[in-house]
Amino acid sequence: MAIRECSGRDSVISSRRRDTPEPMSDPIFDQPRELEVPAAPPRRALALLRRPDFRRLYLAVAASELGDSLHYIALMWFALEAGGPLGVIAVRLADSIPAIVFGLHGGLAADRWSRKRLMVSADLVRGVVLVPVAVAALAGSLPLWGLVVAAFILEAATSYFAPAYGATVPALVDRDNVQQANALVQATAQAVSIGGWAVAAALLAFIPVSVFFAVNAVTFFVSAVLIARLRHGQEHDRHAAAPRLREGFAALRPRPLLAAGVIGLGVAVTITAGTWIGGMPTLIRDTLHHGAGAFSIVMAGYAAGAIISGVVLSHVAIRRKARASLIAWVMYLPGYGLVALATSLPLAIAGAFFAALGQSTSVVLLNSAAQEEVPDHLLGRVLGLISFTHRGAHATGLILVSPLFAFVAARAVFGAAAVVVPLVGLGALVLATRRGGAARARATDRSRRS
Repeated sequence: MAIRECSGRDSVISSRRRDTPEPMSDPIFDQPRELEVPAAPPRRALALLRRPDFRRLYLAVAASELGDSLHYIALMWFALEAGGPLGVIAVRLADSIPAIVFGLHGGLAADRWSRKRLMVSADLVRGVVLVPVAVAALAGSLPLWGLVVAAFILEAATSYFAPAYGATVPALVDRDNVQQANALVQATAQAVSIGGWAVAAALLAFIPVSVFFAVNAVTFFVSAVLIARLRHGQEHDRHAAAPRLREGFAALRPRPLLAAGVIGLGVAVTITAGTWIGGMPTLIRDTLHHGAGAFSIVMAGYAAGAIISGVVLSHVAIRRKARASLIAWVMYLPGYGLVALATSLPLAIAGAFFAALGQSTSVVLLNSAAQEEVPDHLLGRVLGLISFTHRGAHATGLILVSPLFAFVAARAVFGAAAVVVPLVGLGALVLATRRGGAARARATDRSRRS
């Protein structure tokens, strides 16, 4: 599905194909055809918005992110009202577990069917499921089970949207520009979230929180309309053999750093998400002696870190993205270290800032590395694996890490995470580097013998 503009570079490729016979190759291990010639200099992030298709996709994501920021407030509030803390945990599990169930199939679908139609369908499903939720909430009869079911369906649809979206981006901006595009979307999404929370605080003085469900439904419909207008993204070979999931895993075999980045992401997010979800409210309430307003401020500090990460990555091109995605986890040393030592709210905010800086940088670079390195016909499955790992790790974090706060002091858990998370990133980097070096040595030895 890779889309290329007509240029001199294409004529070079065409002439080379005519004049030089190509050896037989394995499509799983081949690098993308676009990388076989010198790449054009990457464009500035904002310049990418001049491309109509990317602009539409960008606006679609921004619209749905605004709705999500309002929806999150309503969801957590109604869950707390309906079931207390256990209700909140039930809803959070419901919007995490679908990534484990459907994440890999979402990637498979992105390589089998029209990516554009997958995104539109996912948005329509998310919008439709929120309509009865909004009606029941406005009527004052929204049960906890209704929230759980809605959260499950929303995340299941997202498991299909995310790989299709990620696999579409290179076709709209070219592979040379994926880092800038991803960083721009990341910074915008976080800025919109902060704006949404601020708008929510103002609107709640005049309207009930249940209206936010309806607003989110509308934003999903707006997103579907914008994506339906994409000129590219629906290309797929109807006569091609059905893709197999194992080919997505096989695509990582010759790319040890990318594979290590995926594994590091899963382990690190399990630790960080479980620690944040289970421990940050506890630390703010019991250690710093603040209320829900302080938690909102810490969340704003986290969002600010993600915004700065996006701004920097939209301007500074990183060459070895998979390697840098593993190194980025080192930011959790000052991040969760400050949280563990915090005696005041500003230190907790600073810690949240550094934590977001590390995780956002790692996620953007890992996805960008896959979009650059993996051939298009395998890209959906690899991005589905990354989405499965990233989003599913929130569920494993809730199950494996969050319960620790019932027995261990919050400071101790944050302190341990501040040390373990950087070690996960650096350890995965060392192992991948050794594996890559050993593979290169074997290849050199074989070439000498031949």
